[in-house]
Amino acid sequence: MARALVLDPIEVRRRNMLDTADLPYTTATELVYRSVYPRDTLERALEAFHYADRRREQTAARAAGRITGIGVATYVEPNTYGSEFYKTAGIPGSGHDAAIVRIEPSGAVAAQIGVVSQGQGHLTTVAQALADALTLPIEKVRVQSGDTAAAPYGMGTRGARGGVVSVGAALGAARMLKQKLLRIAAHFLEAPLEDLELVDGSIRVRGAPASAMTIPQLAQKAYFAPTELPPGMEPGLEVTHAFDPPPLTFSSGTHICQIEIDPETGALAIARYTIVEDCGRMLNPRIVEGQLHGPTAQGLGGTLLEEIVYDADGQNQSATLLDYALPIATLMPSFEVEHLERLDAATPLGMKGMAEGGVMGASAAISNAVADALAPLGVAAGRQPFTARRLAEILRKARR
Repeated sequence: MARALVLDPIEVRRRNMLDTADLPYTTATELVYRSVYPRDTLERALEAFHYADRRREQTAARAAGRITGIGVATYVEPNTYGSEFYKTAGIPGSGHDAAIVRIEPSGAVAAQIGVVSQGQGHLTTVAQALADALTLPIEKVRVQSGDTAAAPYGMGTRGARGGVVSVGAALGAARMLKQKLLRIAAHFLEAPLEDLELVDGSIRVRGAPASAMTIPQLAQKAYFAPTELPPGMEPGLEVTHAFDPPPLTFSSGTHICQIEIDPETGALAIARYTIVEDCGRMLNPRIVEGQLHGPTAQGLGGTLLEEIVYDADGQNQSATLLDYALPIATLMPSFEVEHLERLDAATPLGMKGMAEGGVMGASAAISNAVADALAPLGVAAGRQPFTARRLAEILRKARR
């Protein structure tokens, strides 16, 4: 479209992209965007990538006979998938998840969650959230998942929902425990609830820090002095909490890459790769970074290398990793990553799901960069993967 209108691809995007003033926005498929900011990710990515400078460099490189391209992709990623989504879509099932959180008599915290991590770091993220909610050192928190003899029933990790539902369930349980701790402390400190605060693992009277009880002291009372508890209160400090997230949350992001294709071999090199994403509140920035690097590498692998090949008789010629190419670290560029934190009011802490957008952004950004590189030659790469052999054949045809 940009080439047909003699416009820069960025200008086409700006003219058609949602802005904050358009929210809430109902899509053609009746999804409602409430916390989606693709334009913000695009503008930040253009700034970080130094887009105007890169375009000038590209013009000079083309004048010198080099084949270079710049590709941009902005995406909106639906995720989280609460029960209302399944009901509306007519799909049997639920989107809730649950957590069991217990404060031991020692003051340590033990939690069981239903979702199981395949490398996303759910245990670490949930432990951080619990430690923050109860103002305890993270070393005092132990989280387990997937034990079918002990964990609560949940709907699992899928659709970039694990962080939202596991933390949402655990936080709900922690907040209920906090209220019980406050009631016990109010009883023993003889202070109104509204005058108490939880700070550094102790509940104290505002303005009178000496009048306080630590969480271990309160836990001892909760377990071993039931007759001293407020009237009607059950002993112990254990809560099971189910959390059903909003129907959908939406993260967004922009990928921009600069590539160069060797005119003889067709080898594609990525000179620069910039990512800006928004997944709401980042509970653990390092995990978020990993969840961008991994899926982006996966997207690049599918775009540049991975292909199942059959011969004329239907025999799979790429059935082993000897013949099926996968991305390795030395083939990946250095990703420049920046973050926006546009909070979602419908979730605890304002978090959204994320990670699958890495695949979406990588596949489209590289495709656009290849199209941009080949456009002056009057040719196009019809399909992925953009292997060196395939690009070299396209370039040979262009020279005929």
